[in-house]
Amino acid sequence: MLLDELIESGGNLQEGIELNTKLSDAEKSICQYIIEHLDQVPYMSSRELARLTYSNPTSILRLSRKFGYANFNDFKFDIVLKLRDMHMPKVELDKNDSGLECINKTAQLYDNVIARTKNNISLAQYDEIIDVLNKCEAIDIIATDMNADIAHYAQHILMPIGKPIHVYENQDLQVHASLNVPSTHVVILVTKTGFKRHILDNARILCRRGITTIAITPDDKGPISKCVTYIIKAESNETLMKLRDVIFSISTKFIFDLFFTSLCAINYENTLNSDEFYNKTVG
Repeated sequence: MLLDELIESGGNLQEGIELNTKLSDAEKSICQYIIEHLDQVPYMSSRELARLTYSNPTSILRLSRKFGYANFNDFKFDIVLKLRDMHMPKVELDKNDSGLECINKTAQLYDNVIARTKNNISLAQYDEIIDVLNKCEAIDIIATDMNADIAHYAQHILMPIGKPIHVYENQDLQVHASLNVPSTHVVILVTKTGFKRHILDNARILCRRGITTIAITPDDKGPISKCVTYIIKAESNETLMKLRDVIFSISTKFIFDLFFTSLCAINYENTLNSDEFYNKTVG
């Protein structure tokens, strides 16, 4: 794709676009506008971008196709993510890192992972997810191993919103839950890969039953994406493999933290009362 060629050229992307002969002057101007408005572009229509760049929707579509995308929607989300990632430094540990260096690198890792996770989220889809979580009677979380620990973390922080939160980490109980949870529940599946058979089997059962499901996984275009209602892309793609679990944990916990803050904002008074009652009860 043209975008990949520009990125792999090793130079400044802005300079690469200016020099690239495959783009007309008008298209270079549109690209320049996108670079300068990365936060706004994902929420624009092709008509709005055309108006702001003094072009027309046909030019926007033609530019999208030059970059290898069928339409502007696919183009805008992918190019914005790639442009942002260009300026997102990798964090790698070295053999003789001091304590201070490890502290600083870990802090940088948190900042990078949270920024990437935030960039992955479609605001329109996120609002839909919060709406279904707010309206459901209970939330069920299917996860195993380390992911189950993250699920229990979610269970604890989501407790003040005032609805049951169930965690299923045993595979037999996961299948039983998938076969029996009521349609008034929402099921969240947490998976680092997105293609483990038992997670996919549960997702397919829930899909056939018409249960609303949310998958949190780095593999947002893999097999699981075809059998869940919503999918949120978590991060887990660092080159240093020993940090992969740390990265996924940071990203997934951040997503659950977002659920908590949004649901608390919607149910502010009830959340405060629930939290106050809990503190009085447990001391």
